[in-house]
Amino acid sequence: MSRTLEEYQELYFNALRAKNWNDVAIWATELLKIDDVQPGVWSNRGIALQNLGHPLDGLLNHQKAIDYEESPAFYCNMGGCYQDLHKYDLSLEYFQKALELDETIPQVHMNIGHIHKWQKSYDQALESYKKAVEYGPDYVDGHLSYCFMLLKAGHLAEGWKEYEWRWKSDQLPPRGLRIPKWEGENLNNKSILIYGEQGLGDMIQFSRYARVLAGLYPEAKIYLEGKMPVKRLLQTIPEVDGVFNFGEKLPKTDFAISMISLAGKLTPTLGDIPTLDREFLLKPDDVDVWRNKFAEIPHPHNTKMKVGICWAGMARMNNAIALKVDEMRSLALNDFAEMAQIPNILWISLQKGPPAEQIKKAPNGMVIADYTEDMYDFYETCCAIEQCDLVISVDTAVCHAAASIGKETWMLSRWDGCWRWFGDRKDSPWYPSLTQFEQLKPSDWSGVLELVSNKLKERVLTKNVDK
Repeated sequence: MSRTLEEYQELYFNALRAKNWNDVAIWATELLKIDDVQPGVWSNRGIALQNLGHPLDGLLNHQKAIDYEESPAFYCNMGGCYQDLHKYDLSLEYFQKALELDETIPQVHMNIGHIHKWQKSYDQALESYKKAVEYGPDYVDGHLSYCFMLLKAGHLAEGWKEYEWRWKSDQLPPRGLRIPKWEGENLNNKSILIYGEQGLGDMIQFSRYARVLAGLYPEAKIYLEGKMPVKRLLQTIPEVDGVFNFGEKLPKTDFAISMISLAGKLTPTLGDIPTLDREFLLKPDDVDVWRNKFAEIPHPHNTKMKVGICWAGMARMNNAIALKVDEMRSLALNDFAEMAQIPNILWISLQKGPPAEQIKKAPNGMVIADYTEDMYDFYETCCAIEQCDLVISVDTAVCHAAASIGKETWMLSRWDGCWRWFGDRKDSPWYPSLTQFEQLKPSDWSGVLELVSNKLKERVLTKNVDK
């Protein structure tokens, strides 16, 4: 079926608006067959190919665009493509060419900031991100990039302020609750809803601010809203008057605020982070249930040091940016082959989702118990963790759960770790029991796993497992 030029153009622009990159590539190709002197179409075809996982083909298309027109946008796109290929010198070269033509493009400054951040040149990254928001005062991605770098560098007061731009992002639309936002009013004899807004790990981490607020306003009624997997855990916070799942009918309250916005109001500096050895109070009888479960493990395995393990985050397939982060932070169980050879360890799986299938082909020598079907929420998971001597986890909700109850926790962190871990430090002001082990090289787990393996050997030797 032949189409007119106008029909191809309509299909092309509709695909662009929808960010349907497969169709952008298809209809751009058809337009270029009709007339190949269309630099904008070449460049957008390059962007589409990048997003489809073909950056080298993207480069060829961006170069065609530049051949026809020396545009700062085309140089920026070329730099972004080299950035995807981790060729940062070439990337910076093209970004600089873009700035020579127009120094006011916010995205170019933001991309330069990304490179400096990846290279751990944090001061330079902050400078670039600041320029991005100066030239683009309404540029949401620029503000969020600036915010994460400010927070990562420990500049909390300014970072929290920038973080409020998340509500203007496509990634996180506002809740739209018809309840006044709390702006610091006296809460005594008033009520407030503190609601979770992002992942389960965020809810575990930031629910602590309910206690802080209760300490400031002892006569206030405080309610929490989370999600089913963390509801019972949140209910163990003694200062909370009620906990609700997202979607449940909420009580009438005088004010509402998200957990992370509340953190921003109550934590202007690193020293203001509320640190508790134990955030959640588990019932002893429920913990005993898990003690009895593990006691049923055949001897001699139940006398060994018990190490909880979680090796992969939960892949968020409907969010391309989050999915990329999930891939960067996750390992495979077979990556722990060296640790599997350490004697006197009983591994306890804390892994949920598709990666849990890897247990069926666990590394040679790894004795691993899997009770995750009984860990139907994070309260049960925490009760199981109480019976472990140590937890080793990637940066996911399990890591927050373990550290939140004071369990010794070793977190395996990607090279470009999340802002909440504050750069390259080994400890965490959020969790006294947590130690960070960051990748020694980008995208390379081998070095840090060797380090953790050696630490684990020492840790086993310090415990009398037969006692």
